[in-house]
Amino acid sequence: MEIKGGLGKGLSALFDQKNVDMNEVSKTGEAGQDKTLFEIELDKINFNPFQPREDFNEERLNELAESIKQKGLLQPVTVKISEDKKSFDLISGERRVRAAQKIGFTKIPAYVYKTDDTSKENMLELALIENIQRDDLNPMELSDSFQRLLDECDLTQEQIAEKVSKQRSTVANYLRLQKLPIDIKISLRKSEISEAHARTLLRVDDIDEQIILWKKIISDNMSVRQLENITKPHAKPKKKKEHKPENENDAYYKSAEEKLREFFGTRVKIKSKTKFTGEIIIDYYSDDDIERIMEKCEK
Repeated sequence: MEIKGGLGKGLSALFDQKNVDMNEVSKTGEAGQDKTLFEIELDKINFNPFQPREDFNEERLNELAESIKQKGLLQPVTVKISEDKKSFDLISGERRVRAAQKIGFTKIPAYVYKTDDTSKENMLELALIENIQRDDLNPMELSDSFQRLLDECDLTQEQIAEKVSKQRSTVANYLRLQKLPIDIKISLRKSEISEAHARTLLRVDDIDEQIILWKKIISDNMSVRQLENITKPHAKPKKKKEHKPENENDAYYKSAEEKLREFFGTRVKIKSKTKFTGEIIIDYYSDDDIERIMEKCEK
């Protein structure tokens, strides 16, 4: 496989040299400020253990392999130089690597990402962001990835939203999918049901009833509209916004909410009931969220 233009010196040649400073690799080629395009050997690519995608459909993998065989690889993968300076860690593009291996490619075009941060947080963030930018993850994979950023990287929903350029409410909605039973999660991951189906099922609190409805969606090929009609009695009425007169304490409450939100890593609301009493509401989105909040309180 040959790549023309802008690749600089092939990495296969660099690897054949002795005492090569792999940091110099990123200085060759032209493909943007943070990434440089090269052609690298497949056997020098390590799969990313923090890859957001968990399932690789064999049929679709074969279709991708056939497409690459006929038309070539149109989208390079993204890698970073590994800590041993002798290989590369894959950030995104595992399906393309696997498909290229299937048809016997020995090399593949790749962007070499310039970063010295080899932390788990950074690898997960990079893999997630690269996949999101190409809409390469299904809703359940996105939900799982956001949950991992919360649990493993100790990021808040606000920080996640900022890193992936999405609204915090969007991140929260994906995280709500974590409340689904495992069978429905797997079904969504396999695209047996749609994201809209899954969100509508969350109207129902009873897990057994969710499972019954999920099976009916698949067996009867139920539309989202039909499911909405069935689950309508379970839908929670929209709360009317309370109109409260502004007072001198508003600024103080907002400042306190911001500090508490940063501390707990989730939405916090302060509601005053009387002049001297009120309540503090701390949102959570999973059992793990509760544990994390409790740990914060114990520190």
